[in-house]
Amino acid sequence: MTTRLAGSNEYETATAFTQNVYTAINEHTRPGAAILINDSDLGAALPGVAVIHHPIDGAVLLTEQDSLPEATREEIERLHPEGVHVDGNVQVYLVGGERYISSGVRQTIEGMGLKTSRIPGDSPAEVAANVDQYLSTIHANHRDTTFIADLDDLRTAIPAQSWNAHGGDGFLYVDGDRIPEVTRRQLDARFDEAYMYLLGDESRISAQVARELAQFGHVQRIPQGSDPYKLSVGFAGYKDLGRNQGWVFGEWPRNIGWGIAESGHNFIFANPENWQTALPACVESHRGKHGPMLLVESDTIPAAVGNYLTNLTRPHEAAPYDRKYNHGWIVGDTNQISQRVQARLHTMLQEPGGGQ
Repeated sequence: MTTRLAGSNEYETATAFTQNVYTAINEHTRPGAAILINDSDLGAALPGVAVIHHPIDGAVLLTEQDSLPEATREEIERLHPEGVHVDGNVQVYLVGGERYISSGVRQTIEGMGLKTSRIPGDSPAEVAANVDQYLSTIHANHRDTTFIADLDDLRTAIPAQSWNAHGGDGFLYVDGDRIPEVTRRQLDARFDEAYMYLLGDESRISAQVARELAQFGHVQRIPQGSDPYKLSVGFAGYKDLGRNQGWVFGEWPRNIGWGIAESGHNFIFANPENWQTALPACVESHRGKHGPMLLVESDTIPAAVGNYLTNLTRPHEAAPYDRKYNHGWIVGDTNQISQRVQARLHTMLQEPGGGQ
């Protein structure tokens, strides 16, 4: 089955997902913090999704650069975040410098009696690096694993964010054929070597850049990275297991990707052209029905997505009825994902060959 969550605008749609996940009726059902991201710059907004994961336990909401939207303000009041105990009980994070979220927005939030903290940065690469550094401080260690996205191809990075809400791995940028200095700094800070996962094929992130990144550790590409829709499928089925640099000290082994090849799972269906609603929806993979994000167009299910779902719902002898447990969140109103597409997805999740 499928369930659509939407509001009358992007700010309300973001709050629909936080309301679905955080009932906020007591201290156990409130987020640790609200995470504000800029509503007009995807490059600066993407890194903020990684802040969702524990120990922050956060909910992503949208803000304009110079004013706090009414829907966002009301949702912050409803959530009344508990505060992040390992960070001085911060209740609201502002992701990016004042060119992304002004001091006026911060003053508005503090006027609501809430404690704020800013993760600075005057460019998307700086924001990503500073988020990475902040999270390493919270965890007392840099994650060995990190995703690498190209600043010239930001929408291809969207599907990985549902995993980052779920797993909290690193997220850094390259810029065309150049590795920004702040990205080099963060990769070099990893103990021994990093494990880097490139969000895009060689037409997106060149072989030359991949070779340069290899000086910092191991480089792999997420499959089917020629466009955002195909990469969403490639990442939904991708799984990489192995040691990491802290395994000898009893750390968890490296575990990247959903690795879903059978029925009985949840999916988030989003339109990458409406990233403002796709990113807040990633909270479902943190506190809701965990699962990968698959990207669709407003009136079309891309062939790669359709083929993946068709293969997924074919009965298997060991579990012939698992497809009955499939579920999909539809992100946004019918202008973002049409009723026709929702109906097809609904059928495809339930019946082999459905919706074709």
